[in-house]
Amino acid sequence: MAIWSRLTSGIAGFGIGAATADAVTPELEPLKQTAWRNSPHRVLGEGTAAALRARQTVAGAEGIDLQGVNLADDAARQGIGHNRFDLLTELARREPDVGSLIQLRRRGIATGDKEGISTHEFRRLLRRSGYEVETIDAIVELLQDRLEPPVVALAIVRGILHDPGFLPVGPPTKPGKVKAFPVSGLDALDEAQANGMSRDRLFVQTAIAGRPMGPEAAAAAVFRDIIEPQDYQRAIAEGDVRNEWAQAIFETARQIPSVADYVNARIRGWITEAEMNAGTARHGMSPADTHLLYLRTGRPAAPGQMATAAARGIHGPDGTPMDRKQFLKGIAESDIRPEWGPMLWESRFLYPPLFQLTRLVQAGAIDADTAREWAVKDRYPPEVVTALHAYWTAPSAAKADTHLGKAQTQLWTTTHRSYLSGESDDATATAALQAAGVTAATAPAVLALWQHERDLVRKQLTPAQVKKAWAKVVRNEATGAAWTRDDAIAELIQRGYTHADATTYLDE
Repeated sequence: MAIWSRLTSGIAGFGIGAATADAVTPELEPLKQTAWRNSPHRVLGEGTAAALRARQTVAGAEGIDLQGVNLADDAARQGIGHNRFDLLTELARREPDVGSLIQLRRRGIATGDKEGISTHEFRRLLRRSGYEVETIDAIVELLQDRLEPPVVALAIVRGILHDPGFLPVGPPTKPGKVKAFPVSGLDALDEAQANGMSRDRLFVQTAIAGRPMGPEAAAAAVFRDIIEPQDYQRAIAEGDVRNEWAQAIFETARQIPSVADYVNARIRGWITEAEMNAGTARHGMSPADTHLLYLRTGRPAAPGQMATAAARGIHGPDGTPMDRKQFLKGIAESDIRPEWGPMLWESRFLYPPLFQLTRLVQAGAIDADTAREWAVKDRYPPEVVTALHAYWTAPSAAKADTHLGKAQTQLWTTTHRSYLSGESDDATATAALQAAGVTAATAPAVLALWQHERDLVRKQLTPAQVKKAWAKVVRNEATGAAWTRDDAIAELIQRGYTHADATTYLDE
């Protein structure tokens, strides 16, 4: 270093010009570099030394050899005392930026050996960053974040924040069965203002936060006269559908008969095939698919109906008398699996009911064994078939004369009519009932019922009919009928006559 100084001084002393010095300097640079290498005594600037000290650079750290380095001595060699070097060191220290400090304070994250950054520590760090007290007070206010404008707008629509007067219809205020969510005490306009949004802009944000009725629901409301067409148009405009699609959505929402309705209308003959296809096309169904649905929906005749048609020789769908082929076709087109068709065809015939079987046996048209076989085919249980066969083979059953039963029935009917009209007394009626096959033990019960019936009939007679019944009995007293003069007078009194008037009426 000393050699270099002497050389430069000498050059200047010799009066060598600047141009000459510029030319000589590159040649002398190696000498300069060699001198600094041999005597590396230059010290670090005070600012650099303070920065290294602030970073707590120590020997061996980061692989750096600090032997012989004294940062305070470097500062002192430049005229910076110990205290001032401490100040430069503090100045060189870096603190978290404001945003990081706010997050540290909000989350309570520790700094150094502290449990969490306090408000005091927060303010101290801001002061170390060079902020004035007034500025720090303002920054402290930022610790409490504000609601974003979209959140404020949606809260207004939902009634969570008080409406500043934006909503055309506010939320309900009366309580219902479901408890309402409480309303916040925050001021919506203050929250918006904190985010730089004016009242007018918050109004627009609120308008787009609440959506109108859905397009399909709005169209249905028009059809039901709940709202008007212009209300529907406004619902489209205030929603997220462009206005040119409004009419298409409106027509799509219009109710039309279903595909099944069109197919069933065709089956019932209310519309033509072309009308059916046109109707199902409105649902996007092709004629081929419509025809398939038509075949599946329309069912054939029931098995019993087809069996009746076959027995009567009625034409089936092929235009010929119903036969096995057409029957099985009907089974295949129904909801019965085809493998059950032959069984149903073979079981199509009916057999006589029980009373007809008995009459056929008694008439000698069939024997008891045939009747038993037919009873089995009529699905009577085995024990019943056994009892019937025994009855049909009994001699009395074979020789029974049906005329006797018919005569007993006629006698019963005549006795009943005679007793009700008062032409027969209990003894006569009892004898007739026993002749008709009624046992002596049962006859009194029958007469008791008939007596109730006769009393009801008497109550329905007019005064003229009462007089006629009494007169008929008087003319035939030998029958011993129940209609006596006293009975007739009693009946007339029940109909509002006095005793004198009833007597006079009967004697007229």
